[in-house]
Amino acid sequence: MMRFILVIIIIFSLSNKVHANYDVNENCKNAWMLLMDLEIEKAKELLAEEISHNPENYYAYYLDQTCDAYKLLINSGEVEYEAFIDDYYKKREIMDGKDEDLPYYLACYSEMELQVGIFNIINGSMFSGLRKAYSAYKNVYRNLELYPDFKPSLKLDGFFNVAIANMPPFVSWAAAFFGVYGDLDYGFSTLNENYISQKDIRGINAESALYIILVAKINKTPELVYDFTNSLDSSIYQTFIHSYFRANIAYRIGKNEEALKSLQQIDISENSFADNIYSYMKGKILLRKLDSNAGYYLSRYLSHLKKREYIKEMNFKLALFYLINNDTLEYLNHCEIVRNEGKDVQERDREAIYDASLDYFPDINLVKARLLLDGGYFDEFQIALKSFEENNNGLFAYKLEYHFLKGRFEASNANNKVAISEFKKVIEMGEDSDYYFASEAALRLGTIYEKMGKPDLAKEYYEKSIKLYKNDYYEYIEDKAVKAYNSVKP
Repeated sequence: MMRFILVIIIIFSLSNKVHANYDVNENCKNAWMLLMDLEIEKAKELLAEEISHNPENYYAYYLDQTCDAYKLLINSGEVEYEAFIDDYYKKREIMDGKDEDLPYYLACYSEMELQVGIFNIINGSMFSGLRKAYSAYKNVYRNLELYPDFKPSLKLDGFFNVAIANMPPFVSWAAAFFGVYGDLDYGFSTLNENYISQKDIRGINAESALYIILVAKINKTPELVYDFTNSLDSSIYQTFIHSYFRANIAYRIGKNEEALKSLQQIDISENSFADNIYSYMKGKILLRKLDSNAGYYLSRYLSHLKKREYIKEMNFKLALFYLINNDTLEYLNHCEIVRNEGKDVQERDREAIYDASLDYFPDINLVKARLLLDGGYFDEFQIALKSFEENNNGLFAYKLEYHFLKGRFEASNANNKVAISEFKKVIEMGEDSDYYFASEAALRLGTIYEKMGKPDLAKEYYEKSIKLYKNDYYEYIEDKAVKAYNSVKP
């Protein structure tokens, strides 16, 4: 009997030891919450303490790298990137081959691989990054085969499906050659399932919710998660990262005042590390209000920036600030920076190059009108448009933008008949020109007809938008037109 009890004790202790090696304990949950508040150094201190006491809790190593990934993504340069890569290999030396029979092994491994792959690509190591990302992809689905009921695997399953479905056609063709496909609907539903399954796990629930928001941004459909961002439990809702993305989503769908309100609820004095992304968002929000403080935040962001992404985007935002404040010289100076500095990995940086390389000088009143319309300031928009009408010099590009903005305004106010007339006018005038107006007017016409229950007309104008699109325009135009064309049922 005593021998039997000893055997039971040994088995029990071994069982505890195995599971403890990927132990999502209170220290890890608290670290997740600190990370969601972007108190990254505090999170890392807590994880260092956990690793010191439990050096075989490999979940803490994974979470420590995730903290570094957030840090690198927000505002880190070449030195930090190299350190991140070195630390990854050091962590894998510790983790490789340990407890491979646990579902957390491949789950953590694949996410760590994916993080490294993404930063490889951002920093110019394209082949290495794609190889890491593909390895992560294979490991996710291997883990799902081995442990189909392991819910944490759903996160990257959903992420990969949405991300792959959003690849450019030439990239998705290559991915399909290797048997890699994406399904948008499946991706979103899987991420929702992941969130629901972990809704009661503090910290992890906030990250699960974040993934739903991030894939909506990847898919360029932020409107789909607007209600979701406002329905989250207060413990998630009040974290820095969710307050920030709530502002970001509101900004993206033209609810600028709501975006500003969400951002103002953040006490930035408590988190100096997050100050730069706060300046990034606040500068863009204030620019749409034509607020004189926008320049301060845009300049502050650029002056504290370590990484090379978003240099083009934010310098063009600053150029617009100077333009609407009648400083032509600084506008031109910042357009020059856009053309010659920074990276063009990010879509918004590539679009800034188009804006900074126009073959005409923008009309100040039309620039003001577009910013105000983007922010949902309709009364102020009409005042700016009226000023343009009174001072219009008849330049062809101005006429195109004028009718395009009028069409957008009427569509926003559900005046479909007038909006259709304005957008058709833009297409008739501009389909042979080298500007984006006709392509986006066709996209917006397709959207109007689809909402009106006229799928044949919708498909016709989505197809026209694709045909009129040129590669140096805003990438969302072609992306949205292709997706919409494929989704409309005649």
